[in-house]
Amino acid sequence: MTQFQPATDGDYEIVDAHQHVGGLGDALSRTGYPVGTDRDVASDVALRTAAMDGAGVDWAVLQPSHGYLKADGILDTMRLNDRMMQYKQLAPSRFRAVLGTVEPMHGERSLPEIDRCKQMGLDGIAWHHRFQGCFIDSPWMWPILERMQENGLVPLIHVNVESSLESHWRLQRLARDFPDMTFIAMDGLWSYERCRNVLYTASETPNIVWDFGGPVLSTSIEEWIAHNGSQTVCFSADLAYGGNGERPKLLDAILGARIDEADRANVLGGNMRRAFGI
Repeated sequence: MTQFQPATDGDYEIVDAHQHVGGLGDALSRTGYPVGTDRDVASDVALRTAAMDGAGVDWAVLQPSHGYLKADGILDTMRLNDRMMQYKQLAPSRFRAVLGTVEPMHGERSLPEIDRCKQMGLDGIAWHHRFQGCFIDSPWMWPILERMQENGLVPLIHVNVESSLESHWRLQRLARDFPDMTFIAMDGLWSYERCRNVLYTASETPNIVWDFGGPVLSTSIEEWIAHNGSQTVCFSADLAYGGNGERPKLLDAILGARIDEADRANVLGGNMRRAFGI
């Protein structure tokens, strides 16, 4: 019997599917950074790329944090989206998919901002609905997703287990109504009950790609692929961007998993490349 040999990451494109600009729980300034900091985009790009280099990440999907201050309403959203575009302009090879956001609670005023995001060159729209004051399946998500579909933008949605606003079945409801769109689901597997439920229901919504990062303890990449295939899961690195990136344990787990090489390539980068048409 031939001894199993894990693959090496040099054979694969490694894509971090889950990076935020700013802190999720912080009060953010209009720049997208926590109030009181003076980090500009160029210096943040340098810190991020150093951490990515240390972790072996080739490129990342970058999104804003969603706890930004909104005293000026949609004008603040527009400023945030402008800020996100700077990352793509400064480091297009490292941030190959950059997303903005719109607020469902801004109603119809979000629709022209979706058009503007497309015109600027952003690749999708991201949400963390518990920070944005509504359920994932807010009624305004249907016209928003319709406009995104017209513009060829990718939706990325957090389904954090701690919030009923972000219950995974709400995302699956949207995915069923938009079967031709690829959705990316963040944080969906962070508890035993949620993880096992998603494991056995993901096949019902094959147009959702689930983030296999964070504290995923209740399934393995082998079990997930056996149930749902390799095109429904993506890698995220959980990096801290202080310039000293460490190699993620999840990366080695995926590289050492007993799965086909094509499946490994899908998980580590191929699915994100396809989702964003890269």
